[in-house]
Amino acid sequence: MSGFHSLTPSEAACLDALRSGVNLKMLIAIQVGSNLVVTQRALERLASSGLARTDGRGVWRLTKQGKSVNVAVAHPSQRRGRSGNGELIPTGCPARMLALLDRPRHLTELPQLLDVTRQRIHQAVIILWTRGLIRSIDSNHPGFVIARKGDPSTLLDSNQERLLSVFQDTTATTISKAAQAAKMSVSNARECFEHLQEQGLVETAGKSGASDLCKLTLAGMAHWQRNPAARRAEPPPPPLRSERIFRVLSHLEGQGPTRTCDIASALGTPQQSTNALMQYLKRKDIVRPKSTDHIAPYELTIGGRATLAAMKGI
Repeated sequence: MSGFHSLTPSEAACLDALRSGVNLKMLIAIQVGSNLVVTQRALERLASSGLARTDGRGVWRLTKQGKSVNVAVAHPSQRRGRSGNGELIPTGCPARMLALLDRPRHLTELPQLLDVTRQRIHQAVIILWTRGLIRSIDSNHPGFVIARKGDPSTLLDSNQERLLSVFQDTTATTISKAAQAAKMSVSNARECFEHLQEQGLVETAGKSGASDLCKLTLAGMAHWQRNPAARRAEPPPPPLRSERIFRVLSHLEGQGPTRTCDIASALGTPQQSTNALMQYLKRKDIVRPKSTDHIAPYELTIGGRATLAAMKGI
């Protein structure tokens, strides 16, 4: 029969975390709801008891004995005025960090703002996380960006932030152009775009050949994680380079919905060829009739406006 060990609550909690497959100190601290100092001491006591070991690089594993030992938890008397995890209201660096979270923050900006080391930031984040005072993009691990628990702001991971930042303010582009600017694969960019679209930060805006045109929404333009200094994606080359088409689209942009006969008259082009051109542009989803009436005026689609913008080089 396996040995029998009496452990403190923190030691027993760490042992349970290791048995569940968690082996990094920070993740163990999060799972047991403790800070890094208490967690480190508990792990060291497990190691001295022969129940756990570390590779010296922060990875902890159970020993053979630790996997099978029977445990009894000794509950020491609790000090008056303190919970098992210490004060409920953080003090020191964690309190200062919490005060900075009037908006979400990147973890990388906190050492300079608080004038402390990255290790101190790391410890403070764990304290705030285990007390349920902050949240992050990863519900199981505080990293990259953090926000107060009740802050409704949309948080993005590093890839999503990078893709959001390559879109120009108003000009649409394709996923492949955005992926190139963000230096990621097209499949990764498409996955990130779908997430951004679900959050209402980007949208599709017609077609460029066989590819979807994509652009920022107003919410995407204003999102706090959009980097104003990031390299922007180039718009796709205009699918149409005809001067005649450019004149037609420019006329529709300036005059609004217009009948084919009026377009022909204004541009001095034959009625029959103008009608054929409008049918071609309609098939390309560049223009559309304003109503179902067979003599309804034509107007630009979203894709038509993007096409005209690309033809203008804006």
